[in-house]
Amino acid sequence: MSHKMIKIYLGLAICLVFTGCQQKQQSSFPTQIDIHDYTGYVEFGTPVLTKGEGVQVNGNIVTIHSGGTYALTGKSMDGQVIVDAGDQPVELVFAGLELTCQNNSPILINSAQAVTLTAKEETQNKLKDTKNYLLNNAGATAVVYSQCDLTLRGTGLLEIEARYQNGIETKGNMTIEAGHYIIDAVDNGCVSLNQMILQKADYSIQSDDTAIKGKTILVQDGTFLLESKKTAMEAETIDITQGMWTVESQQNGFIAKELLTIRDGTYLFDSKKRCMEANDLAIYQGTFTLNSEETALSVNDHLAVYGGTLRIDNSQTGLMAHSLDVNDGTLNIMSTVDGIHITDKDEQAGKLLIQSGNIIIDAGSIGFNIEGTMKMQGGTVYLNGPTHSQSQALVCTQAYEINGGILCALDLSGPTQLPIKESEQAGLLVTLGQSFAAGTSIMIKDSNDHNIFEYTSLKSFQTMLISTIKLSLEDTYCIYINNQLYGEITLYTAYSPIRY
Repeated sequence: MSHKMIKIYLGLAICLVFTGCQQKQQSSFPTQIDIHDYTGYVEFGTPVLTKGEGVQVNGNIVTIHSGGTYALTGKSMDGQVIVDAGDQPVELVFAGLELTCQNNSPILINSAQAVTLTAKEETQNKLKDTKNYLLNNAGATAVVYSQCDLTLRGTGLLEIEARYQNGIETKGNMTIEAGHYIIDAVDNGCVSLNQMILQKADYSIQSDDTAIKGKTILVQDGTFLLESKKTAMEAETIDITQGMWTVESQQNGFIAKELLTIRDGTYLFDSKKRCMEANDLAIYQGTFTLNSEETALSVNDHLAVYGGTLRIDNSQTGLMAHSLDVNDGTLNIMSTVDGIHITDKDEQAGKLLIQSGNIIIDAGSIGFNIEGTMKMQGGTVYLNGPTHSQSQALVCTQAYEINGGILCALDLSGPTQLPIKESEQAGLLVTLGQSFAAGTSIMIKDSNDHNIFEYTSLKSFQTMLISTIKLSLEDTYCIYINNQLYGEITLYTAYSPIRY
């Protein structure tokens, strides 16, 4: 990338060495840089121009050997900046820098107390390596490679093209406070062996492996476009406060080996395998749109939903977990197989607890497939089950109970079992005389002609399991299908099968 820079002239210097050159040479610097604000100044070109202390030049290699703030500008198709400042802090300010290194990391940080990279406002900067790294490159595997804590900030643009392995990598902690980042990497985009903190910045990362990778990742805000051939983001623990996310992955979106926590934000996932995978997952708020060719949400142990809107537009299995607590929020799931699959684990039965919130499932096979127990204490659940008679909308291997909320399960053959007798809430189990198409309206009115239940089916159905607190024993109810009276039922016992 080429850049136009407005120049100012600093003075005249006399060349007294090499080819007898004794002409006056002009050193030029961009007007947006006041060199007096910096410990040192480097302009890449032919030759490399420097000013200030703490800078050594050997051909096209610039070494910064003491702490301070250094401005970097200019262009080189084969140059390098090495930071070797011991235990002193260093800041590198990119001010219109275009730097390619043919056989190593363009920015190689060997030692410092910590290093800050600042993209100066209204500047465009690009760093690039090649696939031809030398064997003695001190183990560097990234365009920006650091042995110490690394902070990136500024309001300018930093573009990184990694043709060897990674875009940005640190053996310490990484913090990105602000800025605009475009990273294209043949391996990983951003890598930290320890903690990574991502604050409000714009990220556009393409990677052949993992876009963002760390031990612990804390995201406070930002705009993210992550495109990965393997995984978009991976860590032991991921904690996201908010942000706007677009994730496209040929395998997985977010992977947390331990805990994934999402507090707010907007998320659009398109993943061939899993959109999110974790041992434990907690969602407090946020708007999610997930598309997966396999399982959209896969949780090895416990998933808790406290709020937000979760929409799974495409999946084989929408949500899989050992234990699921729905405390609030909305889950709208489309799947070709199971909507929600609660699995047993190490011979321990799975658990589904619904206390509040809204769940709507459009399943090709089973709406709720529960290898364990279910307890419903509130909320609304609408299960639109399979359109074939080999599966049911609700399958629970152990007893389940309904003590509040609204449950509606529609399919062609009916649920395999009814709630336990100890359930506090009554319900209707009705098999109609014929099947009805998707888009059919269902209405139940009491003896006073009050509407106590209403729903429009998403799939064809013949069997209805409906439970609501408004149903009472000994009362008579009218069932309307497509606004036409279909029949009357007196509820002598809860969930007694009724056939027409």
